[in-house]
Amino acid sequence: MFSKLLTSVFGALLLVLLVAGVARVAYWLLAPLVPVLVTAVALGAVYWFIFRGIRRR
Repeated sequence: MFSKLLTSVFGALLLVLLVAGVARVAYWLLAPLVPVLVTAVALGAVYWFIFRGIRRR
């Protein structure tokens, strides 16, 4: 019984470490893209407001 408990604890710890590693790699890959995405959204919003303002006239 003790070995079964130890195995489940070890498996849970391994799963947590795996999820943390995947999250860290995803953050490392996506972090450089955040300013590009923010800039694209801001420019899109400005363009949308200007285009909508021209269409209303």
